[in-house]
Amino acid sequence: MARRKLISEPSSYPDLFILGINSQMKDYRLAYYLNREASLSLARLDDLPIFSEKDNQLQEYPFYTYSLPERRVHYYFLGNNHLATKMIPAYKQADYLLMICGLPENEQISSLSTAIRKINGIQLVFNIDLAKVKNLEGFMTDLELHLLGR
Repeated sequence: MARRKLISEPSSYPDLFILGINSQMKDYRLAYYLNREASLSLARLDDLPIFSEKDNQLQEYPFYTYSLPERRVHYYFLGNNHLATKMIPAYKQADYLLMICGLPENEQISSLSTAIRKINGIQLVFNIDLAKVKNLEGFMTDLELHLLGR
């Protein structure tokens, strides 16, 4: 019998947008500059545990969050690196991920990208295609469970 695998559909997260950031800065330093240059107020939470099917274990990634409840927008800043593996292997050039949930307008995304590009030490800022993220469903489930457990 053929094995079936659940593949996540990007359409199941229509209000999700992810920016990939390439930088050699430490996560806390980059979060400080994001707060200053992009007018965010990212706060550090416990590291986000993500289950890796490849290694069959939980791996922890740096995790920061900022919410605007009146606009129903949430920002999540995460590291993409854990020793020799990446949380999103399709985007190896991304050292960090900035996830925006809550359907921000395209103008806000482009102004946010522009503000991030102005930070000294940022090599690259790019949009991540959700269709190329194979473990999106599991990743979002781990994120939601982590936020519920705080």
